[in-house]
Amino acid sequence: MNQSDEDLNKQFDRGDFSGEGIDAQASQKIFDALKREPEYTLPVYFADRLLTLIESKEKAKEISRDNLWLGLGLFFLVVALMVAFVLTDFQASVGAFRFLAGYGGLIFFGISFILVLHWVDKKIVRKVDAF
Repeated sequence: MNQSDEDLNKQFDRGDFSGEGIDAQASQKIFDALKREPEYTLPVYFADRLLTLIESKEKAKEISRDNLWLGLGLFFLVVALMVAFVLTDFQASVGAFRFLAGYGGLIFFGISFILVLHWVDKKIVRKVDAF
């Protein structure tokens, strides 16, 4: 009995498989095993992990897109400044900032205030948003 696997499969599908010998028994066991559905279950939090993975990939794409726009914006800003400097014969001098000499305390307060707000946002506000 020297039949190809395709012939055995066709005979088994039709229901007239009546082979004898060890090859026929092995083929019978294989076809029986292939007919049964595999018994497996997904982990309990499979869907949650899958959604988390998809969200993280989307967030990475969004961050990448934001960084691209930031880079393009900075590049064009520098190009525009260079064009403006060339067209207007710009001469750099510190004389334009002499009026700031009397406002040292105000500048220090402004920088300190911004740093404190940043610290409060990082330590308190963002922890509340996480829940």
